Amino acid sequence: MAADSMIDTLWFTRCPAPTAASVAIRLGWLVDEFAPDGIAVRSLASVNDPTVHLSHYNHTQANSFRFGGYIPPFTAASRGSDVRILGAAWSDRAAGLYALPSSRMRSLADLKGARLALPRRVKDDTDWWRGLVLAGYRHALSLAGLGLDDVELVEIRIERAYVEDASLGGGGQSLWGARSQFAVQREEALALLKGEVDVLYSDAAMGEILNAFLGLNKFADLAAPEDEGDTVHGHPLLLTASGGLIDERPHLVARWLARLMDAAAWAETNKADAKTIIAQDTGLPEDFVEAAYSSRIYSQLDVSLSPGRVALVKAKHDHLVEGGFLPAPLDLDRLIDPKPLEAARALHSQRGAKAA
Repeated sequence: MAADSMIDTLWFTRCPAPTAASVAIRLGWLVDEFAPDGIAVRSLASVNDPTVHLSHYNHTQANSFRFGGYIPPFTAASRGSDVRILGAAWSDRAAGLYALPSSRMRSLADLKGARLALPRRVKDDTDWWRGLVLAGYRHALSLAGLGLDDVELVEIRIERAYVEDASLGGGGQSLWGARSQFAVQREEALALLKGEVDVLYSDAAMGEILNAFLGLNKFADLAAPEDEGDTVHGHPLLLTASGGLIDERPHLVARWLARLMDAAAWAETNKADAKTIIAQDTGLPEDFVEAAYSSRIYSQLDVSLSPGRVALVKAKHDHLVEGGFLPAPLDLDRLIDPKPLEAARALHSQRGAKAA
């Protein structure tokens, strides 16, 4: 207790995606877990400071946890940030290539010679969406027996920084939500409507929003569920934490992870309430949740370092190196730290899953 009390705040941030962190945060379980220690649990969004918000990408905020996309943690680590990967989640996630209904695009074979929208955020040094879009195109082209030389990548220049679409202070639970989801592909959608490109990639909540609003033709399905065994093209979400926190206060980290385990178990047996939480955190109407993910999403919030998930994480790392998003390969054996998850499982087993 005395050692834990030397820390007065644990920080968190998360992407607008279905995670056990979303459940634990919305239910107040993480606040309740650490309140007896005199430790506050706060979102980066609770501080009206863009520098603090940017820790969502660069992981500079001490004593912090992040749960979200894989590109920012890898990029932050390559720039010297003190960050480690504690586990990965791999839920079903819709993904695909979209075109206007009037377009000639009807199958993967039609990609040859097509103009593909490739966004570039000129004010962001961690362009996570560009990385995901490029990975989606490479996946689709590989299925068609084609390569990037067979298509035209049309750069879509975006002047807005990602953080401009974040929630602004006021004690918010998350930096991201409906505002950010609707904004990410604004310029790409405009280019498609103006006929400047033939194809755009989208996935998850953003894909469902675009499809519902514009009535696009999803002519290529690029979903890669975990049970299909594709450890190259899946869509992992990474749980990361400050390295100093892991080294100096491992018990706090284990307790955080144990509560996420409670949250994953709760979602399985409280599907209707879990759907509401997922909708809140992804900026979706509840009717769209299962279309953006799947009807299995409520049982897919677990965090692990299973061989398949580690293989997927390593494949994503290699893609970023090959694509020039990382200057050099990272030491993945050091970056992926299994000890906190092992400790959390032992703790979770000892005390049993807490009731809501």
